[in-house]
Amino acid sequence: MRIIEKSRGYFRGTHKGATIEIERDNDIPDRKFYIRVTHADGGLMYDGYSPEGIETMAQAKVEAVRGACL
Repeated sequence: MRIIEKSRGYFRGTHKGATIEIERDNDIPDRKFYIRVTHADGGLMYDGYSPEGIETMAQAKVEAVRGACL
């Protein structure tokens, strides 16, 4: 995974040609991250809140890769 931008509560990077963007979001209890994975052609591969149990940015990255079938 290649990091493009990273800060507290935010990550943007690439993996296998797809762009992964993760933001910490506390609007919905038990859904701590909003994940967007975009294919190189612009199509969305994952767009939504992380499942319950995802507590860290590292877990959210794994979920992004798993959920987008990368």
